[in-house]
Amino acid sequence: MKKVGLGIIGAGWIADWYYKAYQKLSSGITLVGAVGNPTPAGKERLAKKCALWNCKAYDSLEALLADPAIEAVAIFTPTNLHYEQARSALLAGKHVLVEKPVTLSVSEDHELNKLAKERNLVLFPGHNFVYRPVVRKAKEVVESGVLGTISYASFRACHFIPEDHATGWRKHFVSSGGGAMMDSGTHLVYQSLYLLGVPTSLNCFLSKQHYLGMDREDTCLITLQYPDGCVGSIFQSWSANDPQAGEIRIQGDKGVLTITDALYVNGEKLEEDSSYESSFFHTLSTFREAIAGESKPLSDSESAATTLLLIQEAYRSAREQKVVAFNPSVY
Repeated sequence: MKKVGLGIIGAGWIADWYYKAYQKLSSGITLVGAVGNPTPAGKERLAKKCALWNCKAYDSLEALLADPAIEAVAIFTPTNLHYEQARSALLAGKHVLVEKPVTLSVSEDHELNKLAKERNLVLFPGHNFVYRPVVRKAKEVVESGVLGTISYASFRACHFIPEDHATGWRKHFVSSGGGAMMDSGTHLVYQSLYLLGVPTSLNCFLSKQHYLGMDREDTCLITLQYPDGCVGSIFQSWSANDPQAGEIRIQGDKGVLTITDALYVNGEKLEEDSSYESSFFHTLSTFREAIAGESKPLSDSESAATTLLLIQEAYRSAREQKVVAFNPSVY
């Protein structure tokens, strides 16, 4: 099997998780090098990480993209930088894995998708939670009909964030595009779309209870209704710390599915792998398979655009204090 040369753009904590995943891959990817923040402190941090990772430290994004040994890149930078970096990588002929949210504009998502298709390249949103075995198995359960008629679903996460996250680029709307829902909540939104499909209407409430210095919310509740009448909720909070942290619950008239530490259907454990760490391994493995044409990603730029649009429409609902119709096809 020919190995794909990978370059990392952005050497923060997410890059560390992906490097752990890379170490567990038996074949398929070779880490060639990385580029980070161009400040003196950023360059020093990058040099230390590349020494640990046994790869090259590039002085600039342009130098990394010009290296023919790099066939794919993984973008782990602040959200407002994703579009230009992903576009440059695609124009340079590189496959792209990009952290969520892919961009801060639905039109930019569509543009990157078009560019990737024109150049026959993989554009792969880093929707790592959907690659967890518990979520894949949950999709099978939902589609099997074993739950009966589904009436309600909830997607919930409640936890604090590190202080450097609350005071760094996530603090400012111009770089983050939103608060808790746009950041951590993106995981909940794309999982809801994967498991239940696209809602027809939504309503949203926002609050700032703990991280008062942030531009936007630390707590967000979205309520939804689906074409078949099912209702749902997506709740993301940074204002308290729940030991359970997160839960997905889907209830029907014949059964109940929950994802916590594992996947349970009517109390029976069906799949154990729900871990955050392993989600990066499954994501990176699927990225490699997608480049090789061996499998189709569960996440693509179209689903990423729908995820972004749902959050932005939720924010509009909160601003206008009304229920809004949701129809991604008009964008």
